[in-house]
Amino acid sequence: MTRKTIQVTPGRCIGCLNCELACASRDWGQYFPVGSKIGLVFFSEGGQVPVTCFQCDEAPCLKVCRTGALARNEATGVIAVEPERCVGCRTCVSVCPFGNIAYSRAGRRAEKCDQCQGAPRCAAACPSGALRYVEDEEEAKARRRAFAESLRQAVTVA
Repeated sequence: MTRKTIQVTPGRCIGCLNCELACASRDWGQYFPVGSKIGLVFFSEGGQVPVTCFQCDEAPCLKVCRTGALARNEATGVIAVEPERCVGCRTCVSVCPFGNIAYSRAGRRAEKCDQCQGAPRCAAACPSGALRYVEDEEEAKARRRAFAESLRQAVTVA
């Protein structure tokens, strides 16, 4: 199985919050931004970036979980919370360097993006293409292309 990931292109984000709405409605059945596993970070100088779990290869959250409540699906690479095993210790929350895992007081457990088990609603709801669900290799190629284009523009200007 080909691994896929949520690709974020910050310059395309229009701040519509559709990603938060789609994510929160999956678990809560309504718009409940605190329950969303994706969020927009707004910058004072303008612009915003959608941020969610990066499904790290060397995931600190996975390494510190003593109960086995966090597990990686080897076929997809996605790390998900097994609610029945989570004791709510919040150790995983404290070690995520990006703040992309949270503790749910309502559920009394850790919660994080599981890419909607292969059909991320955030990407489907994004009207601008700031979030796309793509193969890992496609993401790498797109980033290389974007970087090469920025170099080309810099050389052309100079």
